Amino acid sequence: MTETPKDLAEEAQRGRSERTPWLALTGVTMAVAAIVLAILVVALLVFYLV
Repeated sequence: MTETPKDLAEEAQRGRSERTPWLALTGVTMAVAAIVLAILVVALLVFYLV
């Protein structure tokens, strides 16, 4: 069963599924990881290039 990100977002928004907390937690974790990764890349570039 393949679900698109749009389907998962709609399911999480409805909030009627047992998977809703896990879907929301996964989304938040991925967003925070992307921000941390971006900060880390910038910090390493500044460290090595300056």
